[in-house]
Amino acid sequence: MSNSEWKLVEMAKGGDAHAFALLYQKYYTDLYRFAVCLMRGSQSAEDAVSSAVLKAYENLNRLRKNSSFKSWLFQITANECRNCMKNSMVYLEDSSYPEPYETEEGYLNPEIRELLALLSDDERLIITLSVFAGYNSREIAELLHRKEGSIRSVKSRSLSKLRNHMRKELPERRYFHE
Repeated sequence: MSNSEWKLVEMAKGGDAHAFALLYQKYYTDLYRFAVCLMRGSQSAEDAVSSAVLKAYENLNRLRKNSSFKSWLFQITANECRNCMKNSMVYLEDSSYPEPYETEEGYLNPEIRELLALLSDDERLIITLSVFAGYNSREIAELLHRKEGSIRSVKSRSLSKLRNHMRKELPERRYFHE
């Protein structure tokens, strides 16, 4: 975490809404991608991210270490996604809602979304924390309160599952750092 980001977190904890908005703006794209992967739907993901950010803002005083802000925000988002799915709040995409196609705009293209849909919720959570949030296995284990070896195992199995699927689709290519 940069010194300026640490200061923004400190200011936000002191009640500065603009500082929190700047932090939110910095992480929104990654949070949204993460939620889309978990929720399998863009509108549901927006709802989960909005709810998570509101909870984070309301509970910012509970953040113990400013340097943990990013992981704390992703953990709240993951919990919100899980709660939405448990409460059957995930709904089918409205066909009038625009589908995200451009990865440079912070969206997932349909092929990536289709691949991630092959994974279980747990596998998708670990892969998205790794790929979109940039966490390593140790950090993911801390976030999810699990053993690091378990995270590495799930990650390896998930990548293997994706690799095998891709081999069937396009056997002449190499995938996922083979």
